[in-house]
Amino acid sequence: MTRIEGQQISDTAGPSMPGPYKIVGATSLGIFLGALDSSIVNVSLVTMAGSLGATMTEIQWVVLSYLLIITSFMPLMGKLGDRYGNTRVFQAGMLVFITGSLLCALSPGLIVLVSSRVFQALGASMMTANGLALVTYFTTPHNRGRAIGLNSIVLAAALGFGPVIGGILSQYFGWQSIFLINLPIGLLGFIVVQKTVPETELVKETTFDTIGAMLFFTFLFALIYFVSVVTTTDLAVSMVWVSIIAISFVAFVIREKRFSVPIVPAGLLADRRISSSIFSALLAYMAIVPLSFLFPFFLQEELGLTQSVTGLVLTAHPIVISVVGPFAGFMSERVRAKYQTVLGLVAQLVGLLFIGLSVPNIPLIIIGIAIMGFGLSTFSVANGNFIMTSAPREYMGVISALTNIARTTGFSVGTAMVTTVFQVYRTTAPYTQSFQWTIWTFCFLALLAGIISAFRGLSPAEKESPILNES
Repeated sequence: MTRIEGQQISDTAGPSMPGPYKIVGATSLGIFLGALDSSIVNVSLVTMAGSLGATMTEIQWVVLSYLLIITSFMPLMGKLGDRYGNTRVFQAGMLVFITGSLLCALSPGLIVLVSSRVFQALGASMMTANGLALVTYFTTPHNRGRAIGLNSIVLAAALGFGPVIGGILSQYFGWQSIFLINLPIGLLGFIVVQKTVPETELVKETTFDTIGAMLFFTFLFALIYFVSVVTTTDLAVSMVWVSIIAISFVAFVIREKRFSVPIVPAGLLADRRISSSIFSALLAYMAIVPLSFLFPFFLQEELGLTQSVTGLVLTAHPIVISVVGPFAGFMSERVRAKYQTVLGLVAQLVGLLFIGLSVPNIPLIIIGIAIMGFGLSTFSVANGNFIMTSAPREYMGVISALTNIARTTGFSVGTAMVTTVFQVYRTTAPYTQSFQWTIWTFCFLALLAGIISAFRGLSPAEKESPILNES
């Protein structure tokens, strides 16, 4: 049993449990699409810019707007799922996402396209925030790790193969096709969820913290926007953004402590197990940004590889994650989370070091990428299982949202950080050496995440298990 703020919640699965594999299968299409559209447009930006008459600075908002909205709105959508039903909100998100995708494909100009991406991201945030909550709700501590492992495979496949799929569709069918492909897949996913996934129990609350939601949105929006433009912003404007970030965060914390039904209950983040797990996930996803963002530029600009070959090199990462995911889920049900997460982060650290030392040997670099894939899969599955097992059932939507926020915020902050670090090194060193130094700098993030994971404590399932509770 799990306690928080005087409430006691059962760790058994919810009523009418369809089974972990059926739940993951039913929700996978929505989760896949939400994550896919955060990466599928990257290789099509040049084509979009030419078609819409936009500069590269302007066309970046096609990516940035999606990332900002999906990250900022996930806590609100998770809370709505807890209050009105995770299944209901998940399905509504699929319909919003499909509609947004159609609007994106029909956009005649950049402003309409960016606005459509905002609408699309609202739907994605509804799916992403409640997808993991549904997987957790309809599983038990005995099979939850495997279910979350399969869920991580879906996310890895979407993020890893997005650029490859986007490149093929854009090259042969036009950039509009990367949005139109969402329509049949999304409709199929909606029907499958409708027929397969029951509704979750509702949290009976009479009030909703609208002000708290607005403050949290302001904080996340300002933070992600600032780190995205910090290298091109003067000091005065930077101070304004820093002030907005600080004021909105402090105001949000004060509001949540005083409000009777907060967006993020204080007891959740005060729980060292949950807060340390979320923060270590944030650092872990920041640490892989050199691979997902900087590495493609290095392969094409410095080593002269084509886009297709670059995509093939990078697919080593999602392929390994997909292979390791089920095994990592199986182990997370039998091994203490701190051991498995530390192992994964050590592997991620070794992979980064290996890539830095192997440049420019492509076969050795691929080995380093594979090691990083093993590390991320091993860490993320165990970490996700630990967080969701430690969370009270009535807050699973919120915790699911916070877990995904750690991932998207890690990518956002990491992207801004890797660009800044590389540019600093580039002023005094050649391209290849600057790339190596940047890789090694990010090793410290994986190291810090590992240290935090080592002191996370035990989840309720680990305390009750005669195997996991062994010293």
